[in-house]
Amino acid sequence: MPKAANRIGTVQRYIFGELDEAIAREERSGRNICDLSQSDPNWDPSPMVVHALVKAAEKSGSNHYPPYDGDMALRRAFAEWYERHYAAPCTPEHVLILEGSKTGIALLPLAYLDPTDVGLLPDPGYPTYRASIALAGAQPVAMPLRAELGYLPSYQDLDQERLQRAKLMFLNYPHNPTGAVAPQPFLEDTVEFARRHDLLVAYDLAYAQIVLQGPKPARALRPIAGADALTIEFFTFSKSYDMQGYRIGVAVGNPDLLAPLRKVHENVMAGTFLPIQAAGRAALDPHEDMAIEERLEGYRHRQEILYDTLQELGAHVTHPQATVYLWLRAPRDLSGERFAQELLRGPGIAVTPGSAFGQQGQAYVRISLTAPDDAVEEAADRLRRFYPQGLEARPKEALQAH
Repeated sequence: MPKAANRIGTVQRYIFGELDEAIAREERSGRNICDLSQSDPNWDPSPMVVHALVKAAEKSGSNHYPPYDGDMALRRAFAEWYERHYAAPCTPEHVLILEGSKTGIALLPLAYLDPTDVGLLPDPGYPTYRASIALAGAQPVAMPLRAELGYLPSYQDLDQERLQRAKLMFLNYPHNPTGAVAPQPFLEDTVEFARRHDLLVAYDLAYAQIVLQGPKPARALRPIAGADALTIEFFTFSKSYDMQGYRIGVAVGNPDLLAPLRKVHENVMAGTFLPIQAAGRAALDPHEDMAIEERLEGYRHRQEILYDTLQELGAHVTHPQATVYLWLRAPRDLSGERFAQELLRGPGIAVTPGSAFGQQGQAYVRISLTAPDDAVEEAADRLRRFYPQGLEARPKEALQAH
């Protein structure tokens, strides 16, 4: 049997595939699982988005290959959206349409890293950062994010030898999985740090509009002086517009910076189905801002239900300003993985072990707020029944079938 490439051995399975299998095993045994593990918003896209998709699909020629960079009407619409929200120059030439922002994030290291190079990534952080650097044959180097520093990296503490070999740095604020938001002084320091070390900053703004407290959208890097020559930003339609299955995202950056990514992208991908791009254009209409605010109210409601319950049970849990997650420290000195197993096999609640996001997440689990309200309320009720004396006490041996 042919042997897989050595680089495959440096990459773990994507955590959510493993979680799907674990949940399916429990459900095959007759259990009802409250799935709070994945970031899969339960709402439908707005009628305006769906109508645009259907109308475009009915047009003759919609089945043809789309432009590799994306439909010009969508690129223009996104450039206008960006300028409206960030007051920074953005033209269609600054915009590359992607089959989801994950695609651009995964392809970027192929465009910028050689095998002798280092790619910096946040720890904890989105697993695709590490995997994409490893698949490019480069060395992933984690930047620890700690609660006492607001889950911001300490640039002065990075290893200097590795830093000299670094060409690319992934950052993500609002931050998955902790929900941290980056203050303006940190972003300004980041631009200066990148300038000194000649780094490309891949700034992942997947949750830019999922801000529960504070100004929306969340701060970008490109508006900062000097950042345009150093930064590619990634946006997605998945979280803000409930279009996760549509697979559409955007890379924004100086055209010269985008050129290497564009070259990789057009050799690997064939572009996004034109009706999906039409739906994306509809989502960017200013009238959709009200729909986003309604979604945020839903997330705030779910956050309060679970946060209040966990507080009652003595949990060490953050109350984030943004994103669709709660970041919970496992009780009783358990690892996050052991606690996630306890929650799944006991009260029947699926969460994501923090280890999926890196070494710094070993003692945590991530709880997603994208399940329906009744599932969130049921999960809160199960937590109270399974841990009647709090999370730090020994749990009940078992729950009756749900």
